Amino acid sequence: MNVQVMYFGMLSETTGLQSESWTLNEQVTVGTFREKVEEKYPLLKGKKFKIAVNKQIATDSVLIGRLSELALLPPFAGG
Repeated sequence: MNVQVMYFGMLSETTGLQSESWTLNEQVTVGTFREKVEEKYPLLKGKKFKIAVNKQIATDSVLIGRLSELALLPPFAGG
């Protein structure tokens, strides 16, 4: 199954990409995808970021469906 992955802020700088398409051989959870992205981009290990699935912040137990759009979001600064 194909998913579109978008990287924002420091995550885009770390990966060198703003977006890319991933092919997943099976349905995975957000937590499993997090492990896969950290494996592909080792510099992301230890960095805090949230993952949104179809514009909704998701917990690690959420299943990623076919044709999903994922966004990797760095911590937000506020004031």
